[in-house]
This record gives sequence, structure tokens and C-alpha cells, in this order.
Amino acid sequence: MPDELNICLAALFLNKGKDVLTAKEFTMYVSLDLRWMPIKDADALMKVLIKKGLMSKTGDLLKPLIDTSIVDVPVAYRPSEGLIKRLRDDTPEPPATKKSDGSSNLLSLLIGEALKSGMEKGAFVSECNKISKKMDVNMEVAAMIILKERGADVAPFFDSVRSSVLR
Repeated sequence: MPDELNICLAALFLNKGKDVLTAKEFTMYVSLDLRWMPIKDADALMKVLIKKGLMSKTGDLLKPLIDTSIVDVPVAYRPSEGLIKRLRDDTPEPPATKKSDGSSNLLSLLIGEALKSGMEKGAFVSECNKISKKMDVNMEVAAMIILKERGADVAPFFDSVRSSVLR
């Protein structure tokens, strides 16, 4: 697993083209852009990479602690099912009283609004991700932009999204 973890870390940062990522960027990129694994598993991957000393976390910023440019990454690399299974096996279930900042719940509400307006969940999230990157805004803002363009009433979500952005 450590060798594959090196390859996985290098592939991720080389594909992203950045030396530093936020934790949210990391999980979203691994799960939504690269489609390597679900968000829960991407979070477990992040924690394992930090625990094994392959990546550091300072505040909310993640940085590889290995020289990713010297790692031999296969073309079209994807983590093996074995690695993903080990991530799931090593990750304890979160406690039932998990404290949330509300942003994931807010995004779920915005996705629900998109579904009501006839959009598919996957297409909506993908489009949000593209706008989020292109305009350098968070996912909730991107979701509001898309919903507004589709004629949905976004006024009920404005204060919540504003609070999320300012947090």
C-alpha cells in the first residue's frame, strides 16, 4: 500500500498541477473530477496520506512531503480496488453526533432544488464543479449561479450561501 500511496499522491498533485490544495479541493478533485472514489473514501485517503507522512496538513492546506516529480506514475492511473478497500477497512465510522459546518447540507439542498427544476444530480454537480473552478468560487456559489440561470428561485438560499462563503 505505501508504494501505491506514493503513486496515488503523485498522480493527484501532478494531474491537478498544483503544489498545495485545500482539504475540500482534495476530496472534490479525487471524487468528482478524477472519479477515483466516493467523497467519503477520498477523505479517508487524505487522512491516510497525512498519517503515513506522505502529505502535510497546515490549517486547511495540504502539501505533498515527497517529490512528486520523481514518482513513476502510470498513464491513466487509477487507485486499485485493493487500495480503496483498505481505505474503507481502515476508516472507522464517524460518530453519530458529528458536528457539521452546514455547507454539505446546504449543497444537498441546492442539489434538491436542481432536481426539482429537472436537472440530473450528476450533471448538476459536474457543472457546479466546472463553474467553481472557472470562476474560483465555492460549490454553493456555483450552484446558485446555475440554478439562477435555469430560472430557479435562489432567494431562499442567499443568506445561507453568503454565510457559508464568509465562514
